[in-house]
Amino acid sequence: MNFTSMMQHAEEYHFLLQLAILLIAASAGGWLAAKVSMPPVLGQILVGIIIGPTIFNLVDGNDHLIRSISQIGVVFLMFLAGLETDLKELKASGKGASIIAIGGVVFPLALGTIIPLFFFDRFLPAGDAHHKFMFALYIGTILTATSVSISVSVLRDMKQLGSKQGISILGGAIIDDVLGIILLAVVSGMVNPSADSSIKDLMIKIVSFFIISILVGILVSKGITRFAQGSVWRDRIVTFAIILCFMFAFVAEMFSVAAITGAYFAGVALAATPYRHRVVSKIQSFAYALFTPIFFVSIGLSAVITKDIVNYIGYALVIVLIAVLGKIIGCGLGAKVSGFSNKHSMQIGIGMIARAEVALIVANQGLKSNLITNQTFTSVVLLVVISTIVTPPLLKILFKGEKPVEVCDGE
Repeated sequence: MNFTSMMQHAEEYHFLLQLAILLIAASAGGWLAAKVSMPPVLGQILVGIIIGPTIFNLVDGNDHLIRSISQIGVVFLMFLAGLETDLKELKASGKGASIIAIGGVVFPLALGTIIPLFFFDRFLPAGDAHHKFMFALYIGTILTATSVSISVSVLRDMKQLGSKQGISILGGAIIDDVLGIILLAVVSGMVNPSADSSIKDLMIKIVSFFIISILVGILVSKGITRFAQGSVWRDRIVTFAIILCFMFAFVAEMFSVAAITGAYFAGVALAATPYRHRVVSKIQSFAYALFTPIFFVSIGLSAVITKDIVNYIGYALVIVLIAVLGKIIGCGLGAKVSGFSNKHSMQIGIGMIARAEVALIVANQGLKSNLITNQTFTSVVLLVVISTIVTPPLLKILFKGEKPVEVCDGE
């Protein structure tokens, strides 16, 4: 076999080299972050930026396999978050989480609409006053998106995911996600009046998903608790848990709700069973060895920041600032109104500032539909980068001195 044929043969397995590079990068980034007393996820994101298209372009973040593995990673991350959720605390935080979520939507939406409209209209697509307002409103809609996968990872490392603040962040993020989906549908319907009828359909789908999830979750939880006591179940419960996680995630997407929300509900359903601890220990062992590190590195890979950003860096930084402050003020005030202390309100506000895949997806959709400009899209990419970088160290500082909360018990 000559060298050319060897290379052609090896090309079929090039993905193995890509995965090896990603895991080496994730391990190195996590180790370096730990060395400076920062959460490993911060190092993984930064290393992703370094090996991605922004700097060295060693790995293609748009590769189908890498995207699929990273999606499995975030699904497992939220599934584990559901498993570690205290159901009593989740029920008790329902009202507070709703207020936090509403504040986290209203403030970024208002700031993200008003400021670009009145101060940066030159970066909006061309149109009359009405269309300019709609374009600005779409920017505000993008800024309402929240991605708590990074906060979840940091809170898990610090054993604060089961704290009242951690539960409120999770609950608020789920409600925030639903409100964001509805808001996106409404704004899209306003831009395209012929799509008005789809808003009703979307509402029906979302409500249906939550009703089905709650009913199926109760049946699964009670069924396992009542019947799954033998050694056969104990050996197969992890496989069943993974199947349940993937099914809930898939059904969530079918009903126009994010897959991570479905995975979280699957985790909550299994959290009330005797096998909670077993499922957590088994799944996190392989999820944190392969899937979630690739997810966090892939966030860095998705950051494509070009040199021409210097021409509108002021606009980009304002977008970042109003997005971050919108969540801190909105969610923080919501937490304060719900009875949290100033410190705990700030923890919740910081826990909600990170943006990731949701903001990028909505922004990309707006760019393709000519609802936002390239400058706005790049500003959103910068927001994703900055918010994911600053969230871990800020959470670590704010939660310093808090008593760890252990939530995994049972078999």
